[in-house]
Order: sequence, then structure tokens, then C-alpha cells
Amino acid sequence: MTITTKTTKEGPFYDAFEGSKNGVIKQELITYKIRGGMLVMESTIRNYDGDDYTDTSSSTPLIATEEVAYART
Repeated sequence: MTITTKTTKEGPFYDAFEGSKNGVIKQELITYKIRGGMLVMESTIRNYDGDDYTDTSSSTPLIATEEVAYART
């Protein structure tokens, strides 16, 4: 496991979003969050077609839950 510090120009997320797109055909980011008493999965997808791309996003409620103190809103 690699642990990185909070900086804006290093780490796996920076590399994934800002690094070379050579050979990349699809990128996905899945985020789980508690929103309005529901556990929600948010999906953001970028499909590449040569030098062009198409972005899509979706939000899927998964299960009702109580807000927990450590959840960030």
C-alpha cells in the first residue's frame, strides 16, 4: 500500500487525471457518500474516442442509513 500526502501535484489520483492519456479508452471514478439519509454511489465515466471524449455521470441510491458523525457532507 502506498500512502501519499495531501499535495496537488503528486499521487495516484493526480497521475490518473493529469497523466498521459496515451492508450486510454475509458476512465471511471466511483464515489460512495451519505446524502439525505441514503448511501449513494456516484459514478463519473469518461470514454475516449481518439482525441475526443464523452463524459457521463450517474447517481444510484443504495440503501437507507442513518447519518454518521464522521461522514462528510
